[in-house]
Amino acid sequence: MKRFLGSIVLILLLTTGMSLAAQTHVSVPVDSKVYDIINKATLRGLCAPLPAIKPYPENVVADVINEIFAASDASEKRLLSRAEEQILREALEQFQRKRGLDVLRGGYYFEGKGKVRTTLDVALKIDSFVSGGIYNNRSDNQWGMWITPTLSLRGDLGKYLSYDFNIFGNMSRAVLKPLGEYEIGRWWYTQNVDGANARNIKSFANKAFFPFSYHKQWDGSIWHLADLSASGLEGWCDKLGVGFGILSEIDLSFFDSRVFLRFGRIKREWAAMDEGASLVLNKNARPFIAVELAATPVRWFTLSALTGVLEYPNSAYIVGNVYNSKKDYTTYSNDMFFQNAYSAAMLELNFKYVHFDFGTTAVWPKRFDLGYMHPLMNKVIYQNNIGDNDNLALFTNLKLSYPGIGSVWASLFLDEFVGLNRTTGLFGDFIHATRNMYATQVGMKANFPWLPFTTVSLRYTKIEPFCYTHHGINYTWYTHYISEAYMNSGESIGYYLPPNSDEVLVRFDSQFFPRVCAHFEYQFVRHGAEHGRQAVKGSSLYSELTPHGRDDLRKYFLHDGAYQWFHIVKFGADWNLKQFKAPLTVYANIGFVYSYYTVIDGTPNDNKKHPYHIANTSEYPTEFGAIISGGVKVWF
Repeated sequence: MKRFLGSIVLILLLTTGMSLAAQTHVSVPVDSKVYDIINKATLRGLCAPLPAIKPYPENVVADVINEIFAASDASEKRLLSRAEEQILREALEQFQRKRGLDVLRGGYYFEGKGKVRTTLDVALKIDSFVSGGIYNNRSDNQWGMWITPTLSLRGDLGKYLSYDFNIFGNMSRAVLKPLGEYEIGRWWYTQNVDGANARNIKSFANKAFFPFSYHKQWDGSIWHLADLSASGLEGWCDKLGVGFGILSEIDLSFFDSRVFLRFGRIKREWAAMDEGASLVLNKNARPFIAVELAATPVRWFTLSALTGVLEYPNSAYIVGNVYNSKKDYTTYSNDMFFQNAYSAAMLELNFKYVHFDFGTTAVWPKRFDLGYMHPLMNKVIYQNNIGDNDNLALFTNLKLSYPGIGSVWASLFLDEFVGLNRTTGLFGDFIHATRNMYATQVGMKANFPWLPFTTVSLRYTKIEPFCYTHHGINYTWYTHYISEAYMNSGESIGYYLPPNSDEVLVRFDSQFFPRVCAHFEYQFVRHGAEHGRQAVKGSSLYSELTPHGRDDLRKYFLHDGAYQWFHIVKFGADWNLKQFKAPLTVYANIGFVYSYYTVIDGTPNDNKKHPYHIANTSEYPTEFGAIISGGVKVWF
């Protein structure tokens, strides 16, 4: 018996005075829960695969949800449980707007009269979060927090144009524990000023949050509450501080969303085979302004391209300030050393059982190079035409799916490699040559049919030493060295792990009840030490591989210095209180972290393989801790 739920939902919304806002082309933020729902529905074959270029516009997401309803209606057997139908209805309702003031949503919606459709939606959101870590070493006990209120204005100007403007404030605290210093290179970091040398950076641990999970919540710099002055800009919230930021976009959509153009500063995720798993442009990366183009002439083929400007980190907290005798020059922490643009292009083939994509990226100094901006120009080939100066990479993904069962995939991000070598042969040289800088990932995700929208996933990711890094350049455009690392605002554009790391991740996700999401996660991470007498070169995003003698350098994961091993277990849930007419979502995580170091019996970084053993010293300690975190979102 067919239920026609999608049609019923639309009729009810119309009769209660809701606006469908079907032409709204502004993006749904990449951290929205709706993406997880769509991914799980795609895994079950309830909708066709979408391009791997998030975020998607609101109207596209609404169309996909209606497609899922239609697939269920067209089937002779029940494809969706009643809980899943409610989850989808509420996901669709978030894109509907009631004219006038809506206190439960925290917004005011206006739709003008006339031939040209004009809308304005003003909304307020507040996200508050607190986290604390308790360890067997009591001196590491720490807490952190953030509060982020956001005011947004979005709407449509006619049939094809939409806009979105978000301004937010932020109060944050995330105290960093200093571990030591790390030698990162000899080029642009070495700015000799009256004999001063700044080739080392400081290494820190963030003990209040789960390892590798914290990302700055403000744009640019931050002010400590104790110094709210024009000269009080700081690089980090090691004391309670305040900041602000803007996320905005202008969107054009043509030919029934087959051609899409966006100009904006937002968070994105490209080429991800699972949520947050991208090696190319990860949703955990900081936002940057860019022009994006996506063309899908047929549903199974998409061409995408973007070019934007990367932002500099306020790195004074990493290196400190080094002045000359006149006290008027700061090394490294100045924005003059970060003058990069970023371009990416990708071709995708999306079929029911197979996804394949291939693309290139470029981090390049702002020179207005049209070749990097051109969607149909391969950036690696183009670099050979203009000189070997920039940080180029290739990437590809292959994913095989069987609807209703699950999917498996393999991903490669190729930063730099030496290729065939007549002396040592391909495999021995490729595996151990330090200049082979790449990231790989294999994974699987399976449908768990006995619970609403439930999946279990497993993936392994390896980030080689110096991957995402690049040696400093000056060449013909600058009188000083500048960085071309694969970073934006001090954080990786690609995967969230630093170079010289690997990870096994197991995750179970479920919506046991329509308004309750829960997950269990286990992470096993190994990462080269960035401090101490056995620090491993190439283990920091700030590292650089010297051009001199680099072909002779060798890497031996776990066998060339000290490595920190993490076992992280995490339970989490969030609960939307909509049934109580409260505009609140409560979320929390609790988990445990066990970490220790291994050290080698030999000299680190000597291009040789050495045996290793567990160490427990003041320099490389073993530690056990519990982390509890939680927050409240209002009007989300």
